[in-house]
Amino acid sequence: MNPVALRHKRLAGFTIVELMLTIAVAAVILSIGVPSFQNLIERNQLTSGINQFISSMSLARSEAIKRNQRVSICPSRNSETCSGNQYENGWIVFVDRNSNGSRQTDTEELIWVSGQLPANMTMRGDGCCSSNIPYLASGQISGIAGNIHLCKENNANKSRKISINTFGRARLDDAGSDDCAT
Repeated sequence: MNPVALRHKRLAGFTIVELMLTIAVAAVILSIGVPSFQNLIERNQLTSGINQFISSMSLARSEAIKRNQRVSICPSRNSETCSGNQYENGWIVFVDRNSNGSRQTDTEELIWVSGQLPANMTMRGDGCCSSNIPYLASGQISGIAGNIHLCKENNANKSRKISINTFGRARLDDAGSDDCAT
């Protein structure tokens, strides 16, 4: 090609104004989308946590009926023994041969272990469920009905509640403003 023709050829690219406008539009879109995405993540964490616990309850109930023995669920920090009332640290499902609601590692079979929930979540029980959930061989729970409350940062708008009746059946309910009080 001739050198004069090369001088007149325009180079393709972005101007600084076009680049700044593109960055501004991207910033606006991200400022709208990121908070919505954060809420989606929090809702999915709550749903996952509550579904995981309901699955453990169903397992404990069915194992109690199948084995014709008492099976309990309790909070556990070490995945071996029961500890406290903080289900957010994890929980275990075990055959409760001596019906005391606490696992003896040498005599009581461990059926299921669930790990810790994400940070800033609490899961606590009341009524039958404060320190363990004991399922009898009939599939009913031993004692009174109760609830399990799963809360994100002690915020009732970011919470779920499992209600457990004396027949051992669990249902998901709306959490009230008092359910996540510290």
